[in-house]
Amino acid sequence: MQPDTCYLILVLITRPDSIQEVLVSAVRALGARNGYASARLEAEILLAHTLKISRALLLAKLGEPISDKDAAQFAGMVARRAQREPIAYIIGHQEFYGLDFYVDRRVLIPRPETEHVVELALNALKNIPHPEPALVDVGTGSGAIALALAHNTARAKIIATDISPDALAVAQLNAARLNLRERVEFRKTDLLDGIEIPIDILTANLPYIPLERQAQLPREIRQYEPRIATIAGLDGLSVIGRLLKQAPQYMARASFIFLEISEEQGDAARELAQALLPRAEVEIHRDLEGLDRVVEIQFIHE
Repeated sequence: MQPDTCYLILVLITRPDSIQEVLVSAVRALGARNGYASARLEAEILLAHTLKISRALLLAKLGEPISDKDAAQFAGMVARRAQREPIAYIIGHQEFYGLDFYVDRRVLIPRPETEHVVELALNALKNIPHPEPALVDVGTGSGAIALALAHNTARAKIIATDISPDALAVAQLNAARLNLRERVEFRKTDLLDGIEIPIDILTANLPYIPLERQAQLPREIRQYEPRIATIAGLDGLSVIGRLLKQAPQYMARASFIFLEISEEQGDAARELAQALLPRAEVEIHRDLEGLDRVVEIQFIHE
């Protein structure tokens, strides 16, 4: 960390005065390291979290004093953010599909673009005629997709798998926090191994970053988010390819698969899906920025 950043953060600890003053010092500290464009917003989020109030209430209290304890806690958070640790890990939660998820460095941080997987799966669910469709979320991580689906439908049997016991611990914690423990069954397994029921809808946000792009990833991802959840071989499609090879023996008739991909992988993912599932219908959905984001596969057994 740069000396000037260290000094500004030290000021927060040793000379706390008003909320306004420590906020300004934090903006200067974060701006010196990360750029000023988002420094104010980040500082407000961290300080509101420290004081256990909303950002709106924080702005109404700028002239009030701040305690030594709160200033010290805030300074520690600012120091972590100055080192580019993601805010979601610092404050311990991230919103996804209207729900509040606990996150830490054991799991990938849920992102808005992944919400398209949930939306598409919920729409596809309307096309499954029998009363209790089987829905499997592979590589569930924090449980974001599986729990968002469980929160928004009561008619599906939902199974969430992950190869990482640490990730499953976080997912189960989120299920408890969201009162959804009875709605999702969590299993430690590699992809679909051990799934014994025909799957009507399969969702997955698997690692899809090519190995050669690892060095170009933002420091927030490269240094802090779990590598097992981000990097997937030379082309980024190795794990997705393994899943698609497994899929035919597990999928029910007239079933659906929804896979998140990177924005440059649309054509390659389509070709891979068509090669492995030649009788399936494959469609690429774009996100709100117009970028390729989700592969939809409608799979029909003969």
